[in-house]
Formats: sequence, structure tokens, C-alpha cells
Amino acid sequence: MEKNGFVRKAVCRSGALAAAFMLVGAIVAPSGAEGQVGSVSGRITDEEGAPLAGANVALVEARRGAVSRTNGDYAVDSVAAGSYTIEARLIGYRAQRQLIAVNAGERTTLDFKLKADPLKLEGVVVTGTQTPRIKLQASQAVSILTAKDLTQASPRSTTEILRYVPGFTRVESSGGEVNENISMRGILGVEYVMFMEDGLPVFPTMHTFFMNADNLFRVDENVERVEVVRGGSSALFGSNTPGAIVNFINKTGGAEIAGELKATAGTEGLARNDLNFGGPLGDRWRFNLGGFYRYDHGIRDPGYPGIRGGQFKGSVTRLLDSGYLRLSTKLIDDHNQFILPLPFVDPGHPRYVSGFSDYGAMNTNEGLDVRVPIPTGELELPLDDGLRTKGSWLTADLGLDFAQGWKLQNGAQLMQDEQGWNAILPFDVMPAGAFAQQELIRLARAGLIDSTTASYRLYYTNHFTDFGGHAAFDTPNGLVSTGGEWHVEKPLTAFQDQLQIKKAADFGTLALGLYFANYTQTNRWFFTDILTDVRDNPRFVDLVITDGTKTIDVTKNGFRNFLSNYVNGTGQSTIVSGVLGSELKLHDRLRADVGARWEYDDFVQTSENTTTIDLDGNPNTPYDRETWGDGTFRHFSRNLDDWAASVGLNYKVTDQLALYALGSRAYKMPALDEFLVAGAQQAVELFEPRRTRMVEGGVKYFPERFGFTVNGFYGVLKNIVGQGAVVDTTTGRITWVIRTSPENVSYGAEIELSARVVKGLSLLGNATLLKAELGKGAGADIGSWINGVPALIGNLAATYSTARVGLLADLHYVGKRYSDFATGTRLPWYAYSNFGASYRFPGAGLSAAVDLLNAFQSRGLEEGNPRLTGARPVFLARPILPRRVTASVRLDF
Repeated sequence: MEKNGFVRKAVCRSGALAAAFMLVGAIVAPSGAEGQVGSVSGRITDEEGAPLAGANVALVEARRGAVSRTNGDYAVDSVAAGSYTIEARLIGYRAQRQLIAVNAGERTTLDFKLKADPLKLEGVVVTGTQTPRIKLQASQAVSILTAKDLTQASPRSTTEILRYVPGFTRVESSGGEVNENISMRGILGVEYVMFMEDGLPVFPTMHTFFMNADNLFRVDENVERVEVVRGGSSALFGSNTPGAIVNFINKTGGAEIAGELKATAGTEGLARNDLNFGGPLGDRWRFNLGGFYRYDHGIRDPGYPGIRGGQFKGSVTRLLDSGYLRLSTKLIDDHNQFILPLPFVDPGHPRYVSGFSDYGAMNTNEGLDVRVPIPTGELELPLDDGLRTKGSWLTADLGLDFAQGWKLQNGAQLMQDEQGWNAILPFDVMPAGAFAQQELIRLARAGLIDSTTASYRLYYTNHFTDFGGHAAFDTPNGLVSTGGEWHVEKPLTAFQDQLQIKKAADFGTLALGLYFANYTQTNRWFFTDILTDVRDNPRFVDLVITDGTKTIDVTKNGFRNFLSNYVNGTGQSTIVSGVLGSELKLHDRLRADVGARWEYDDFVQTSENTTTIDLDGNPNTPYDRETWGDGTFRHFSRNLDDWAASVGLNYKVTDQLALYALGSRAYKMPALDEFLVAGAQQAVELFEPRRTRMVEGGVKYFPERFGFTVNGFYGVLKNIVGQGAVVDTTTGRITWVIRTSPENVSYGAEIELSARVVKGLSLLGNATLLKAELGKGAGADIGSWINGVPALIGNLAATYSTARVGLLADLHYVGKRYSDFATGTRLPWYAYSNFGASYRFPGAGLSAAVDLLNAFQSRGLEEGNPRLTGARPVFLARPILPRRVTASVRLDF
């Protein structure tokens, strides 16, 4: 993969705009006597007159350039007298070229007013290509998000920024800031989407149990842009990436000191500070430092500070005569709240059960620092650790240009992370009496009581009467929730190295890539089962059953089971992969991209076997019958290999119109964790690479005042084997099951469009229309909708801007989806709106902004009844995050 270093080794803030030179044509020697020099300066603004920082300005024939400052000014000194073509280029704006004469001893002034290019069709793309090229000429579906887009999106999570990209059929933050679910084209989940940082995966596999790739990345002011390559050829440029590549490209510092300082506050206790700055360390050195720290009590208040921590990133770049060497590091120490499904009634018009509010959470401070007995002593449940990421990355990146069109780039990275997962999970909601009757029947069947004579009592674990006794259960809605408080420890390490060698020739470019990775994962899972009432920050509840002189504590201190599931295992995976590709110039207007990738994975996994231990040997205390390791281990190993291939064509009809077509075959290897709880070796053998086949084609067009891209796609996913936790609603215990699924098929269209309605007013929208259905192997269910996939998802943003003022209205829409196709249960459509306003103060680089998120308090539902089947009067679903107001002040310097 062509990483940002090759394009920006001298492009980004160093003045030698390599990407621009590739797009300009033949070099013409300037006229003028040697030693007679002048200079060029000016200002770059948008059509409303607002200054544009970071624009690349190039004197093409002189191979000289500059980058505009915060106020839009630029200057190129010591230019030999003569005539030149000067070009200004900035992603998100249309490139502009003019002729200019430079006179000896004089400063020539030339200003640029750049027109917007909202779809970035003239933006240079480095992800998913053999050589950098503008988006219009790419032979695949690709989107670019600039730092300005990221600010405009006001994302509540890393994944939520992807609502500006078509093809993603699930992009939401209902679970909080990290560990989110996304899907591509309806059938390719989070494990098929590669998150990269500067061209290297954030982790060699994108999804493991209790961790998604977005746990390992935070968006901050250090990000320069995001490039997203969808489907098709993405599998050639990343290990296990048949769905998409999301490449976050960081700032690396320029020829002048520049940066940003931002302070943000929000309702529900949000406070955040961001800082990024970079610049020169001498003529050939560049640096960039940045990061953030934030404190957030939680938009869904857990009853304690749920979110706190931050990130630091830094890089030092040495500019070489024929390339660059960059060392960079990233440190994350962060805690996030994880939000699980909440209780609702009336599926057609969902509303919370009585006693629950828009800002409520099933998390509670009664779960903080609780200790439960285990066979080796006590286990402390650090609920306020939440989803913990405490990791470090060290990366070395070398890019070199050689004679005769040869290029070499190598990126190597070490990482380690103490990943943790702590949350309260609701399993079911029911009337308290119904739960008590269920327990009476269960104990009667076990021969412990006579259900016809037994009685029960429900009381609060941690709330008492004036006389010191436990207060009787009297929650007004009469509901209780069975659930779990789960604690997971997941240390990770990884080493990866990615080498690319490229040769440019008259017919195009040949590229060879080699990728090596080794990663380790340790898993220690401690699942407990609890009983609570149902309210904002619920109370722990205990149930006691009495039959004559016999008393049975069904729960103890709010726990149905002190330990219902225990996993202890460790393993490692080694990945070796090679890719061979070529970009071919078949005609002046016709380009072809072809390539193939082969991969070999070696898995080694050790898992402890378990047994059931009754801590006190008393059958009348069922809460302390625990699953625990027996000291013996299962040892698994598995070797797998597979291949991917892609052929793409791009035909440039005019400078504003292009057509493309693409066909691909790709794979997704199992993750190491899938062997952790698979059981016997025979179950391990069930796991094969999942395979995709996809064809797509489309058109890209941008005339003067509007632009659009439209593509159609058809995809098939095979060899689907998955596993996960299933709750026994009678006992509350967890069982782990492996499921095979029939082929999944999806087909539809992806649309991006932009329009400049009047001066200052612009529209930017995208939509994905599709059907995702069961295919071969589904028998009579062939053609049935796949659960959770809407027929339509889209986003529309309207912006109005002047030199000082910016206004935003942003609407996101998600169509109806089946929660359970077998029963016909659907989640209703939903939409939410964000509004924003900003003001730039004259001359100071200072601006202020206010954002209103989910302005109309939409309760859009995701994950309806994820662990239950059938329709219920009270059901669990995960709603999107409620309304929040944020205000920020930013200084650009």
C-alpha cells in the first residue's frame, strides 16, 4: 500500500509537492538568467473569503512550493526570474492553476480563491492504490474525510464518522465511544473492516472477543484526513480486509510551527482539551505532537464517573535526499463506559418502561468494587474501569526513492495493550412476581422445595429500613432484570512489518508487498449473574424462598451466581502475506488495476478446562456453585492459507467524468479468539477462511456546481461460522455456542452527492439502498432478509458559511430492520438531527462553536433483544445516545 509518507515526504509542509507534480504534465525549464531571483506570495481563501490553511502551492517548473498558513498566506522565496505555472491544491477544494511571471528583485503577488470539492474527487488518494492518484481516477469506491469533515460530523465515537461514507449499513454510537458495531454492505461486519493508522493496521486482526479495532484508536486534532476504500480491492492492501479499509492519516509537521488548541465542554459532565502542534527542527527535521484528555460523567449517567482518560501521539521525521525516515509513538490510557440494551415497551412506537428516563442507564454504582468469593479467594469487580485501553505503539517508517522509478517503503511497529472489559449486561426484564414463580418452579423440580407451600420475599440488597433491616422491594414498575456483571482481562501484544517495493515504467507501475505479523492474546473471563430492579441506576435485589423451616437464598448480595462462566487461555497467531499488483495504462484515458494476495496464518491456542465447584457444598445456596478451572488444558493448533484477487478498470471520459468497474475474490481468516472456547479439536476444524466475491461498477462526475458518485454492487459471503454467548433464561448461566450460517448475499447501490445551492449554502449527502438476504444453504429461507440490515440508510448535511459564520444542519436516517425475521419482529425506522454554529473571530485565529446533537431526542433502536427470542411485552434494545449540547473554543496558530 502507498502510505502517506511517499506523498507527503515533501508534500506536506515541506514545499516540494510530489503529488501535485505527478498531476501536472511535462516539466518545462523556466527562462531567466542564473542568479536573478524574485519571490511569489499571496493568500488562499475559499469562495466566501475565509482563509484556508494547509493548502499546497507549487511553482511547477521550478519544483518549488509552500504551504499556506493559518491566515491563508503563503510565500515562495528565491525563485529564478521567468514564467511559471503555479498551482494551489487542498483536499476538499478544486485545484486551481494560473500562469505567472517572476521578475528579478521583485515580489509577485497572486491570490487564490478555491472552489469547494465536497466529494474530494480531485483529492489525492494514497490508500488502496499502487500509486497516489486523484479520487476521480480510482478504480474502486473510495471516500475522503478531511479534518474539517471530522469537526463537522461531531462524532460521538470513531465509527460514527463513517455515516458520511456510503456503503456502511450500521454506524452508530449506542454502546458508547468504543467497541462499536459497524457493517459494510449489509453482510460484512466489523471483523471485515480494517482500521489503519498511517497505512498499518491498528492490530493485526480487527475483531476479537470483547475488543473491536476502534478500541485502539481515538480521533483527535492530530488526524489530517481519513481515506476509506470500500469492498473490492481493499483486500489487496490489508490482511483480512474484504469489507473496507479505514485509514487514519496523521499530521507530521511542516516547514513552520503551526497547531491547534481546543477546549470543549458539554452537558452531562463533559470536559475535554485537545492540543496538536508541529513544525521544523532544523532544515531537515520535522516534528508533530498532540493528544487530548477528557472527563465525561456519561451521557447515560452510570452513577459514577464513567469516562476518563486520553491519548498522546508524537512523531519525528528526518527528510532525506531521496526520501524520509519517521519515528512515531502513540500512548492511550483511557476508560469508557459500555452501554448495553435498555428496557422498552411498545415495539411499534418504542418508549422506556416507567421509571426509566432518556438519560438512564442499567449501570449502577452498586456494582462498584464488589467482591465475590471464588475457589482461590476473592474476585474484585472493577466496574468503573469500564472498557479500559492502556496501550503503547512504537512505529518506524522508511520511504526511499531510487533511480529509474524504483521506490521502497517499510513500516514496522511494536504494540502492547492491557485491554479490559467491565460492564453490567441486562439479560431479561420481567415482573418481579413472574421471576419469583420461575425460581419456585425450578427449585421444586430440583426437589428442594414444595412449590405449593413455599413463599418468597424480595428485598433490596443495599437499602435498609429505619430499623436496619433490608427494605422490601417496592419499585413502582414492579420489574426486575436478570443480568450479569462481567470482568474481562485481555492483555495484547503485536509486532508487524510491512514492506513495499515499486517500479514505475512507461506502461504503469508494478508493486510487490510483503507483510508479517505476530500477535498474542491472553483471556481471563469472569462472568457473574446478578438481579436488579429496573430504574435509572438500578438497585441490587435479593430473593429468599421459604418452605416451612427451610430457607433458600436464591441470590446473595444481589448475585444469582458468584461465577457462572470462567475462561482462562492464551495464544498467538503468526501471519505471513504477500501481494503482487500492477497499475496499467491501457490508454490515455483507460487505466487498469490488477493484483493478487496470498496469506498464511498459524494459530496456537491453550485453554484451561473447567469444572463446577460448590464453595460450601450446600445445595440450598445455589449462588455459589461456580465454574472454575481444573488445572488441565486443551492445546490447539491450526494452519490456514487463502488468497484474494482483484481486477479494476477506470475510464476517464472527461476531466470531470469517469467510469469504473471492479471484480474481486477475497477472504477473512478466523481470529485467534475463535479457538479459545471452541471445545474439541473437531470444533476447531469447523473454522475456515470466510470468503467473499464481489462485483461493482459506477460513475463519478463533478461539473461546476454539483457532483455525484453512484455505484452498484453485488456480493456473496461464504463459509460463515460464528460463536457467542447465549443466556439460559431459567438458570441465568452462560453457554457458548458455535453456529454455521448459510451464504449471505447483498446487492444494491451507493450514492454520494453534493450541490452548491446558492452562495454560501451547500448540500452534501450519501445513501445506501440494498437488500441483504440468506443465500445458498438456507433451504426454504433463501431470499429472507438478514436481521439488522435496513433497506435504506443515509445522511444529509446542509452547511451555510461566510468568512466568519458557519451553520450546519445534519440529518441521519436508518430504515426499518428485522430484529427477528422468523417472527416478523422489526425495529422501526429512526432519524436524528444535529445542528451546529461557529464563529471565527477576526485576525486572531480564534473560533468558537456550539453543537446540538440528537436535537429532537430520537430513541432510534439498535440490537433489539440481542440475547432473547420471540416477542415480549417488555423488551430490551439499545437506543442511540440522547441529546447533548457541546461548546468549544479553538485557537489555530
